[in-house]
Amino acid sequence: MTDTILHRALPAGSTTLDLEARTVEIIFATEQPVRRRSPWEGQYDEILVVTAAAIDAGRMGNMSVLDSHRAGSLADRLGSVVPQSLKIARGEARCTIRLSRSEKAELLLQDLRDGHTLPISVGYRIHEEKRTEAPSGGVATVRATKWEPLEISFVPIPADAGAMTRELENEGNTDMTDTQTAPQTRAERKRVTEITNLARSAKIDLGDELVTTAIAEGTSLDGFRAAMLDHLIAKEEQSPTFPISETRGMRQQRSFAAAAVDALMIRIDHRHKPETDARELVGLTVPEIARRCIENLGESTHGLTPASLVTRALHSTSDFPEIMSNLAGKTLQAEFAQTPAALKAVSRQSSARDFKAKTRVKLSTGPELEKVTESGEYKRGTMFEDSESYRIDTFGKIFGITRQALINDDLGAFSSAATKMGQAAAVFEAKFLVQLLESNPTMNDGKAVFHNDHRNLLTASTLNIEGLTSARLAFRKQTGLAGDLVNIAPRFLVVPAELETTAEKLLTEINATKLEDVNPFSRRLELVVEPRLTNATAWYLAADPAQAEGLEYSYLEGFESPYVEYRAGFDVDGVEIKVRLDFGAAFLEHRSWMKNPGTV
Repeated sequence: MTDTILHRALPAGSTTLDLEARTVEIIFATEQPVRRRSPWEGQYDEILVVTAAAIDAGRMGNMSVLDSHRAGSLADRLGSVVPQSLKIARGEARCTIRLSRSEKAELLLQDLRDGHTLPISVGYRIHEEKRTEAPSGGVATVRATKWEPLEISFVPIPADAGAMTRELENEGNTDMTDTQTAPQTRAERKRVTEITNLARSAKIDLGDELVTTAIAEGTSLDGFRAAMLDHLIAKEEQSPTFPISETRGMRQQRSFAAAAVDALMIRIDHRHKPETDARELVGLTVPEIARRCIENLGESTHGLTPASLVTRALHSTSDFPEIMSNLAGKTLQAEFAQTPAALKAVSRQSSARDFKAKTRVKLSTGPELEKVTESGEYKRGTMFEDSESYRIDTFGKIFGITRQALINDDLGAFSSAATKMGQAAAVFEAKFLVQLLESNPTMNDGKAVFHNDHRNLLTASTLNIEGLTSARLAFRKQTGLAGDLVNIAPRFLVVPAELETTAEKLLTEINATKLEDVNPFSRRLELVVEPRLTNATAWYLAADPAQAEGLEYSYLEGFESPYVEYRAGFDVDGVEIKVRLDFGAAFLEHRSWMKNPGTV
């Protein structure tokens, strides 16, 4: 089955012409084999089965008769098929067409009245086919056992000038030219083909006088190219200009790749709701998506098995590898977002423009204001500064989606791999931040983050009301670069899993009956439990990262989550997907954190 529209040509005679009714009977299909070729499958003979069961005639009532398969406007419509005129006999499909009174149709009617036979080409779509593999020394045969006529066209140049049975290979037609034709005829066909192709590339209508005159008068390709350039320059000079229109807020149509990813996501997550343009793709298998990708390149998929479809789509310029990569990326990032690192809650997110050291300058508070004397003299003040720096690095892995999984339409295995990579990226960030916290790195002043000189390393004590009171007081008494109070309040209590229950009891609100039983920390501290902390007794207080600098992590600007790249696999027979994370973190300020080593 294919959505590609194919063409084949036969002659229209004048013996059945009815001038008064403006009708003529035509043969639009026979079971004559037509040699076609595919860059992947090679040559094969295509046969349209001409029986009532094989032809889907649902569109033939009042079906359009066109000029050379063009359907750009109503001007290309030369007439229509007379309803109920389809006849099938002796392997031929016939119908009667009625010509309109347009100028082009009048010329055709005159040619028929003068006794000319005119080539007819049918545009059709194959829905079902049977392939017979090639015998030794021969070619394969594809029989279209269910096909649908879409339109009938008068065409100007048949491939076989004598028999007039096929249209020249243009506009998606893949009929083979007759290798027995005289060299002069082949040269003429080549000239006409090159002229029409050049006209199409410049978006010039093939019915334009420039094109028809060049074909009729034997103009060379170089001569036509020069005439076409003059034509385009003249047209450009006559083109009007238009004011700029405001288009903000208008939704642009999505690409096929984006719609395909949207449609496939519903098979991975049943809660996903695809957008309107993706609904026609919902339910398609992976090989069927591969077929659509190939056909979007204008290539035929006749006779291709699911394995051939996937293999061909992977090793072409189609959207297929990108679709599978984006599907993996979307699944991975969704899982990454659902598995956040606990310490991110007490950290500030930033971004880095590159991989160079990122420096953050810290200033002290402004100097104290002094009274201005009667002489009007202002005294100068001094602000102190310090800085911390760090850089981001790149981390990543490669995983593969096998060709077998794609052919088998196994999105379960596919989504499982992407989900695990998303979880792995989130776990990596969590471990990175925990290792940074527990390693107690050295800051720019040559001292560790938690140090007695920084007044943020408390005397070891158990996690209780007294210990929290002492830690909060130390927070309040912290001084800045100029020695002044910074008055920071703690917001988070960070504990390992071993202290989770103890911390929950301390932060639980109690309906006290006596003043001394009131819990001073209920609703004032938020609990953050990080099971990866290795010290079972140590606990921390941290300020709100939105209010004070402390622990900061950064991504490369524009890549705030794992980034996915892909290529058709070499190590893996399928698609290789690379997951990359550009990430880094550091303590920029020690005054917003407090550590108590704890006791058993």
